[in-house]
Amino acid sequence: MFKHSLNDIKTAACGNWQAIHATLGIPPHLTNTRKHQPCPHCGGKDRYRYTDFQGNGGFICSQCTPSGGSGFDLLMLVLGLNFNESVKEVAAVLGMNNHTPKTHQPRQTTTPAPKQPEIDRLPELQQRFQAAHALAPNGAVMAYLAGRGLPEWALPAAAIRETVADYWAQDVRTNQPLHMGRFACMVAAITLPNGKLQGLHYTYLQNNGNHWAKLNITHPQTNEPLPAKKMFARFSGSLKGAAVHMERADDKGRLLIAEGLETTLAARALFGLPAVAALSANGMRSFSIPDDVQEIYICADNDYNKAGFRAAHDLAVRAIELGLTAHIWQPEIMGTDGLDEYRRRHSI
Repeated sequence: MFKHSLNDIKTAACGNWQAIHATLGIPPHLTNTRKHQPCPHCGGKDRYRYTDFQGNGGFICSQCTPSGGSGFDLLMLVLGLNFNESVKEVAAVLGMNNHTPKTHQPRQTTTPAPKQPEIDRLPELQQRFQAAHALAPNGAVMAYLAGRGLPEWALPAAAIRETVADYWAQDVRTNQPLHMGRFACMVAAITLPNGKLQGLHYTYLQNNGNHWAKLNITHPQTNEPLPAKKMFARFSGSLKGAAVHMERADDKGRLLIAEGLETTLAARALFGLPAVAALSANGMRSFSIPDDVQEIYICADNDYNKAGFRAAHDLAVRAIELGLTAHIWQPEIMGTDGLDEYRRRHSI
C-alpha cells in the first residue's frame, strides 16, 4: 500500500508533526505544547496536552490516553481516520506516495451521555498491592535496582513491592484491550500524607539474559514504543497531591522529595534523608506537604527544558509561604538527575 515502510514514514515525520497535523486539519489550538486544555475526545477542562515528545507529534490525555498517543493516534482521534488512512495521509504530506493529502474536518463529537458516578477503584488497588510481595534479595526488582547502581540499604521496604502483572495496550483497529504479556513489576503505593491509597505506580521489567531492565516493547500494529511505567488511579484526579511516601519526616521535621522512584532512592542515598517520590514534575508541583514537615529538601531534575527546576521552585515557594524552610538541589550537568549524580559520584 505504501511506497515507503512505516519506519521510513515515522523517521521522515519526526520533528515535522505540527506542520503535518496543521496540513491535515488538526485545529491549531490542539498542537499548542504550552497549554493544557479539554480533550478533543473526552472533554474535561485541562486533561489534554500536545507534547510532541522528541518530535513524535504525541499527546497525553489524563483520562482517555494516560500513557500517551502518537502523531498518528491524534489524527485518528480528531479526524476519525483509521490507522492505515492516517499513515497514507502523513506519507502524502511528506511526498512519500502518489496520494494528494486532504485537509480533513475534525469529526463532530457526540453529545455525551449523562455522566455516571465514577467508580472508585480503591478496593481493587488495595487488593493488588496487598497481593504483591516484599522485595526479595534475589528478586527481579532488587536485581533491576542494583543494575541501576542503587545500593540495597537505600531501598525502603514498605512503599515498594514486587509482583507479576499483565500488560495491556489498545488495539488501534477495534479499540479493544490488547494483551501484551505478563511481566515482573516494581509496584509502588501512591498515597496522601495520611496514608490513604490513591493509586499504584507500576514499572514493568524484563530479563535481558544477564540482567533485569525496564520493559522495552513496541505496539505490534504501529511499532510505537510502549511505556514501561504506568499509573493506576482510584478515580480521575485522585493522584493530585499524592506521592510515594517512602518514609515520614525525621525527628527534625526534614523531608526530601524528588521526581522518579529511582531518582528518589538515589537522592535518599546521597543525602541520608527520608524521602518521597512525586513521580513527575506536575506531581512535585502539586505535592501535599505533610503536617510534620518543617524543612523540605527538593531534588530537581536538571532538564533541558527547565521543567524540573520550575516545578521545584513552585513547591519551594509554596513551602516558604507555609512558614517552612525550603532547599533546592539539582545536579550541575544538564540533562541529568539525582540517580545520574549518584552513579557519577560512585563511578558506576
